[in-house]
Amino acid sequence: MFDSSKKRTVSGTVAKLEWMNPHVFLWVYVPNKDNPGKYDLYAFENGSVSTLIRLGWSGTALKAGDKITVEYWPLKDGRKGGHCDQVTLAGGRILYGAGGPQVAAGRAPRPEFQLPALEKAQH
Repeated sequence: MFDSSKKRTVSGTVAKLEWMNPHVFLWVYVPNKDNPGKYDLYAFENGSVSTLIRLGWSGTALKAGDKITVEYWPLKDGRKGGHCDQVTLAGGRILYGAGGPQVAAGRAPRPEFQLPALEKAQH
């Protein structure tokens, strides 16, 4: 569904953050380069709520109207959007995405992302 051979970057304005399982979606208005004053609505899929919380996200991390830059793997069918790799907020803070092509290819989501080790039960 996503083209893992390339990444793209767009800047725009948050339309909506759908904070729900099984996958969080981010909707962003991106200026249309061919039609000044017009915008395209991009949809970015992300990981689950619980995984994103571990990466520093929250349901209020992005609000409608926030200016952001999104790095993503585009949809293979050419529609606007893809799978979110990372979001950079206007102040420079970066929120990393989860899941997507890197996980499907068997690569770890991020070196800095480690789930807590489960302690072995004492019997």
